[in-house]
Amino acid sequence: MIKKLLFTLIVTFSITAFAQQSELTVVQKDTTTVIKNIVASPNPFSVTTKIKFHAEGAFKIEFSVKDLIGNIVHFQKYTTKKGVNYIPFYRDKLDSGIYIYSIKTNNEIISKRIVIK
Repeated sequence: MIKKLLFTLIVTFSITAFAQQSELTVVQKDTTTVIKNIVASPNPFSVTTKIKFHAEGAFKIEFSVKDLIGNIVHFQKYTTKKGVNYIPFYRDKLDSGIYIYSIKTNNEIISKRIVIK
C-alpha cells in the first residue's frame, strides 16, 4: 500500500513538473556588444567634440544628447561602418554644463557624459 502510494505520488509529481516545464518560455536577450571603446575628445570642450567608437559591423544607430533634466537637445541617425567611427558634435547654442550622450543600437544603449565649458 505504501509503495503504491509512493509510486502514485512520484508519477504525479513527475507529470506536474513536466507539464510546468513545457509551459515555460525562456526569453534570452542578445547581449552581444557591437559598439566598443567610446570616447569623446576633447572633453570638456567649448565648440566641438568628436565621439569616437569601434563598431563590429555596418548597422544603424541613434545618437542623442540630453541635458541633466532629460530633455533631448540633439538627435541624429547614423549608419556605422566596420571599424573606427566618428560622430562630430557641435555646441551650437547650448549652455555650459554637463550633458549625457547616448548611442543606441538594436540591442544596447551606451551613455556617457560630456562637459561643455
